[in-house]
Amino acid sequence: MAINGINDYLTTSAAAATTSTKKSGTSLDMDDFLKLMVAQLQNQDMNNTADTSEYTSQMAQFSMVQALTELNDLTKTTYSVSLVGKDVTLAENNADGSLKVVTGTVEGVNLYNGDAQIIVGGISYPMSSIMEVAQPKAK
Repeated sequence: MAINGINDYLTTSAAAATTSTKKSGTSLDMDDFLKLMVAQLQNQDMNNTADTSEYTSQMAQFSMVQALTELNDLTKTTYSVSLVGKDVTLAENNADGSLKVVTGTVEGVNLYNGDAQIIVGGISYPMSSIMEVAQPKAK
């Protein structure tokens, strides 16, 4: 019977890993964590039960990391929106590998799929391409 428990655990763990891989490549979310925890609890050795305080600690740590990630995303979004109307200098790599410098005023922001991009001259640029931000010059 112990062998079946191990096989069930491995099957459940593999299914959970496959599910998380389909979501975002290498990250696990709270649902994946809970599935793994339930699989471990269901298949634990009755003579050597798991320490539930360790699971509670891991869940608290996971929740903290998740909250920090969400805060980071919100901060990036807020920063990108604050750039609207500001003059920026951007670095862009050409196909031949040379550096092209683009300057202009931020017209808007694209917030698609958790990634913020600024719009300058009708073209979207990643936030990582910003080299300089300045107040717009008086006209």
